[in-house]
Amino acid sequence: MGISYLIPQHLVPLAVKGSKVRVMFARREYIAVISEITDNCGDYKGKVSEITSVEPAEAVSEKELRFWAWTADYYMCTIGEVYRAAFTSAMRRETPARKSRKTRPTGINSRDLYELSPAQEIATREIMKSFSEGKPALLAGVTGSGKTEIYLKIAKDITDKGGRVLYMVPEIALSRQLSDRLEAVFGEKLLTYHSGMTPATRYSTYSKIEGSHEGEGFIVLGLRSSLFLPFRKLDLIIIDEEHDSSYKQTEPAPRYNGRDAAIVLGQIHSAPVLLGSATPSFESLYNCHSGRYSLVRLSEKFHGATEPEVTVIDTIRESRAKRMNGLFSQSLLDEIEAVIGRGEQVLIFRNRRSYSPLVQCSVCGHIPMCTHCNVPLSYHKNRGELCCHYCDFHIHRTPICPECSEPGMTEKGSGTEMIEEKIRELFPDARVDRFDAETTQSKVEEKRILKEFAAGKTDILVGTQMISKGFDFKGLSLVALIQADSMIAMDDFRANERAFQLLRQLSGRTGRGARSGKIMIQTSLASHTVYETFSAGDERLYEQLAERQEFGYPPYVRLIKLSLRCADRNKLSEAANRTGAALGGIRSAEITGPFAPVVDKVRGEYILQFWIKLPRAGNAGAKERIAAIAEKVESDFRGVTIVADVDPQ
Repeated sequence: MGISYLIPQHLVPLAVKGSKVRVMFARREYIAVISEITDNCGDYKGKVSEITSVEPAEAVSEKELRFWAWTADYYMCTIGEVYRAAFTSAMRRETPARKSRKTRPTGINSRDLYELSPAQEIATREIMKSFSEGKPALLAGVTGSGKTEIYLKIAKDITDKGGRVLYMVPEIALSRQLSDRLEAVFGEKLLTYHSGMTPATRYSTYSKIEGSHEGEGFIVLGLRSSLFLPFRKLDLIIIDEEHDSSYKQTEPAPRYNGRDAAIVLGQIHSAPVLLGSATPSFESLYNCHSGRYSLVRLSEKFHGATEPEVTVIDTIRESRAKRMNGLFSQSLLDEIEAVIGRGEQVLIFRNRRSYSPLVQCSVCGHIPMCTHCNVPLSYHKNRGELCCHYCDFHIHRTPICPECSEPGMTEKGSGTEMIEEKIRELFPDARVDRFDAETTQSKVEEKRILKEFAAGKTDILVGTQMISKGFDFKGLSLVALIQADSMIAMDDFRANERAFQLLRQLSGRTGRGARSGKIMIQTSLASHTVYETFSAGDERLYEQLAERQEFGYPPYVRLIKLSLRCADRNKLSEAANRTGAALGGIRSAEITGPFAPVVDKVRGEYILQFWIKLPRAGNAGAKERIAAIAEKVESDFRGVTIVADVDPQ
């Protein structure tokens, strides 16, 4: 919902739809965008303020306004929240932008970077056929099949003709690795955009796109936020690793999915969309089966490498046979020793940072909890602190229990920090490094870790899920998963899908080139269907699409997670009961809740949730009713906030 302002007579020639204007609101000045010009204020009888001035900047295009409106409607947020996402730090001009870097000579012929194999040529022709039919294309290519070369070939053909390309990736680390490769091909036509850049650099990219002229070709490498750049024209959108949950924004609004929003942006610009993944999402496969997308398969590895050998290690059996050395089975340690002895590299995966997920008193059983969130505090040994990963509350770690005053506080479970420490003890001559959210806080350190591992200067790299996506390490021949069961021990209908995708992505990091690879999985659930399916090298897991349909889960329905938060638990319960009663009146909706999530208190607020299933089509009216119910409950229960998350991940 917008706010109406009068246009002073002297500004009428300057104020057009999409103009950026200065206005006063609640005694503060803001920059706003004119979404509509009308001479009708409806039934409003109050005083209407005037706009203060019109900014000397490019007006927001009709295509941008259409995209904003769709985002606000579909993801159940305000147009103002979308506006804020589009103009956050990109519009800050106070810091002068650095001069654009010159293209560095690479010694690589750009054409050599995307010279395609016969299998890639066939896939490219199929993609172009899909584009000619007006359909997005899903390139399902096994890891190491050379999907990137296809992206570059198609994108280069477009930019050479003065076209504009948006190349999306899910993670900053992946964009940094890709940028050098793309710069060798596109030179100064390459622009990058993500939150890891300085505000001045983001603004420089924003202004270059905003001020670009017809026929001026370029390619933008960005994350999900790049969808809100001021494109006047787009000729291709590439969505790499389309299955990745990082494309979904959770906080703040708009809580959009970059992959799905990119499809709509492509429709608005009449631009073809190319999605790519070695492990396509169920949602994209559903769209292929229903005829909305075209499915293009690429099953041949680019260098003819074979699939990695898979070994599933039953840690229960190994423990009984006394073949466990702390966190590691002896067979895994033997393999690591053999690999580094051959001068090859090892990646050890554990999807949990910190030294240990919690500490507990061995005398009285006390577990230190966050005072603001209902979660145990994680132990970070290098900082000597117990930390909350939700609100960053932290306290000094002491061996003395605060409850019984006995020196019994011990670590429970393991994180990447502990694994790194133990590996250093077991292999003192190996060069070991760690890649997780802590060690990569510095951009310089992140680049160093990746560069040294890619150059073979690191023997063993311990990492979280950040390292599983799209990286190309020629010397890596062994990937090991520690405590792999944490991937599937979740109350989430997507848990098996996500675990399978992660295993495939990790296996794709090894054996790239002529060297054969191996992946070893330590688990106490060796007979689980995910491990059996992955070991067999087949696609049986995707048969679960039929189960999703049978039990009414996405992609066969639309799902909305409605979260109610309040510092007062009793008031929250009353508000949830009122909400549930009102939601029950929506005939097309299937309501579950209210229920408390696993983490039912965050930053001092208690949480209750509803899951709402709606039909895939014709649900706009139901969404409007849900929004109206939330607004009414919030007005009746002061201190209660309600957030709608559409298509939650």
